[in-house]
This record gives sequence, structure tokens and C-alpha cells, in this order.
Amino acid sequence: MKRKYLIGCFLLLMVLGSSLRLSAEISGAVVKYYIDSEHGNDTYSGKSEKQAWKSLAKVNGQKFVPGDRIFFKRGGVWKGQLVPQGSGTKAQSILFSAYGKGALPVIAAEGKFKDAVLLKNNSNIALEYFDISNQDSLLKQQKTGPTGVRILAEDIGTISNIRLSNLYIHDINGDNKKGSNEGHGIFWDCQGPKPSNIENLLIENCKLLRVDRNGIRGNGTFGFRTNWFPNRNLIIRGCTLEDIGGDGIVVKAFDGSLVEHNKLFYIRTRAKDNAVGIWPHSSDNTLIQYNEVAYTKNQDWSNDGQSFDIDGNCTNTIIQNNYSHDNEGGFMLVISDAINDKSKMTTGSIIRNNLSVNDGNNRKRLFNFALVTDSTYISGNHFYNRSADSVKMELIDIEHGVPKNVVFENNTFHYAGKSLGIFNKSAQQYQALKWMGNTFKGNIRGREKLLNVTEGKAILQKKGNQFPWNYLKETEKKMNLKE
Repeated sequence: MKRKYLIGCFLLLMVLGSSLRLSAEISGAVVKYYIDSEHGNDTYSGKSEKQAWKSLAKVNGQKFVPGDRIFFKRGGVWKGQLVPQGSGTKAQSILFSAYGKGALPVIAAEGKFKDAVLLKNNSNIALEYFDISNQDSLLKQQKTGPTGVRILAEDIGTISNIRLSNLYIHDINGDNKKGSNEGHGIFWDCQGPKPSNIENLLIENCKLLRVDRNGIRGNGTFGFRTNWFPNRNLIIRGCTLEDIGGDGIVVKAFDGSLVEHNKLFYIRTRAKDNAVGIWPHSSDNTLIQYNEVAYTKNQDWSNDGQSFDIDGNCTNTIIQNNYSHDNEGGFMLVISDAINDKSKMTTGSIIRNNLSVNDGNNRKRLFNFALVTDSTYISGNHFYNRSADSVKMELIDIEHGVPKNVVFENNTFHYAGKSLGIFNKSAQQYQALKWMGNTFKGNIRGREKLLNVTEGKAILQKKGNQFPWNYLKETEKKMNLKE
């Protein structure tokens, strides 16, 4: 009889617990969970610092509900993979964050998992204040496509409202060759068979260091025009990327993206194939502004190594108010892919009010137009070069086709010191370029080859300490330039 009584009490407690939990879910009450790698215990409730859980396995086994807050103790180290279960709502997101004092909580996959953190089919979820790595110390390069944080929409339709902020993602030793083995710091991934996408993805104030191959990018499963189901509304803001083996930030298969106030230093440090600082591909309505991109490598005379690129299958891209300097492959690439039903010609590009200093010194070109693009407007930019070494720079390189409707208006080109800017292409290649009110200073040759030239002088609109013009006075002082 006593045993039956105890069993009955236990079942009643379970029912009451479930009822209370359901009541909390319905009311939107916040439930806090704590995880402590040193003093936690998975048999505890997890709902206070003294009752903290211990392991990633315990966290991964819990399906969280709207309003839940999951806090990892600072100074703690977890070796393995974090795979959160459950989704929040717009009003009540699920938050993974840190508590206490000291170093960020560490999640180290150590090459034992493809992704250190996997957000699979989660909506209304946020991840902040973690130290994330995925390095297999026994291998030079992992051949599994290792990733720091992967956001996966798989056979679900749309997932939405995902925030990654204040993450330190580092030491991911993937393959630096383009293909399925390349590694990523942050990667969005959309898979079928049901068309699936991501809406409202915010990546802010993250630091990425020593990542092979890519810093921040995604895939393009539904980026073909014949299978067009793009992601929507991406913001990448306030991030720092340094020592990235291949590409820095790649906006892939998005309609409506904002990339601003990021700093990218030493991109393409180990890749031997094409890689650029910031660029969109198979994307529409992309705005890239107020970024500093510097020291992108091109030591092997490859095609890329520029600070910026407007790539294939893109429409309505704006690149404005950026500070680009010392990028070995050049300042800008504008290119189309093969033009067919799957991939549109790149059109409607605007490149304006950027400051470029000493770009292209290794590859010896500033701009590169490749294949056939249409309607590129380039205005209000300032291109300076005063190399201490002798540099003969092709200012506008055109290859594999002639672009359509390119306008250069109100730009300044100033080459001084031992640098020489040249126009060395044929009249046929230059025929698509229209020149209006530009200024050419210093060591520039071949202007007589240009067609469609309207003489004038560029009007420098100095805007005080606004970015990137706050670097202009410093640049002029270093280069002994006078306006």
C-alpha cells in the first residue's frame, strides 16, 4: 500500500510539473537555466546557479520553449557540440548567453563534429558571448567542411529571426580549396527537398580569427533563378575578421542585405584560388557600406584578392562609403557568371564615395571587369597610390567580354611617387566606359585611349570626420598630397 501511495505521489508531481511548465509556456514566463562545466551536475534542476547542469549533452537533450534563457558560466570549457532544440516566438525568443565573470564560455568541437554550434530549423533564437572553435590539432586541414556556427534550414520552409552577437570564433582548420571541404566561421545553409530559406538573420559584433577557408558566408541551393527561393533580410554589422584563409564576407542567395561597419584585415592569406574581402553572389538589393578592408592577399597573380566584388547573378548592389587600402589584388571586381536561365547578368551596380589607397600593387590592377555586365555607375570615389616601389597599374582591366553602360563620374585618380597608373586596353574594350567630370593627377598614362570623355574636374566633397573621409587627411599627410 505504501509503495502504491509513493508511486501515486510521484505521478501526481509529474503531472503538476508538466502543468506548471505548460502554464509557463502559455503565459510567456521566462525560465532561466544555468550550465557550469566545473561544479554543475546533470541530475540537478538547472534552474539556479547552485543547481546548474554540467554537460552539453544535457542541454542538447532539452527542448526549450519561448522565453527560455540558457546561461553558460564564464570561464567554463565544453568540448563537443551545442545543438539547441526548440524555437521561440517574436515576442519571446530563446536566448543562449553567458553569466558570471571572466573569460567567455568555450565551446571547442576539436574536429570531432562538423559544426561546433548547429542551429537546425530554429526560429526566434539568439546566441551571444561564446568562444567557439573547431580545430583538429592532428590534421593540417580537416576535409569535412568544419564550421564554427552553422544555421541550417532543412526541408522546413522558412526559419526566421536569428541573432548571433559578440561571438569569438577562431581556429577552424578546414580546406582552403573551394568545394565541399572548405571551412567556415559562420555559415548559413539551406537544404531541401522542400524549398527552405532564412529570414531576418543578424550577425553583429563578432570577431573571427584564423579561419580556413571562409569567414562569414552561406550556400546558394535556392539561389538559381530557375529555383529562386532566396533568403531575406541579412545584417552583418560591427564584426572584425582577421587572418582568414579565403573569402571574408560573402552575401550568398539573399534578397535585401546590409553589410556595414565591419573591419576585415588579411583576407585570402592561404587560399590559392579566387577570394575577395566582401562580395555578394546570386543576391539582390545588397548594400555594403562603412567597412574597412585592408591587406587582402594576392601573391600568386590569381584573379582575385580585391577588397570588393560584385559577382555573378546579382542585381542592384550598392558599395559606398568604404575605406579600402593595401589590398594586393585591387579595389573592385565586377563580373557575371555564365548567363543563362539559372544565372542573370550582373546589373544595376553602384560604387560611390569610397576611399581607396594603395590597392592592387601586387596584381597591378585597380578595377577588373570580367565577362559581360550591365549598368555600373562609379562616382565620387578617390583612388590614391604612392607606392615606394615601382608599380605599373592597369586602372581599368577588361577581360572575357566587354561590359555595357559603365559610367565613371566625379572620381579622382592620383598616382604619385613611383606608382604609374595606365590605361592600356584597346579602344573596343573601352567603348562601354563613359567618363564625366573626373580628375586625373600625377603619373597617369594612356588617357588618350579613352572614349566618351566629358572633361571636367571632380568635386571633392569633404565631409569632416565622417567615414571614410576621416582617413583622408591622414592619407594626404602620409602621401604628401594636396587637393
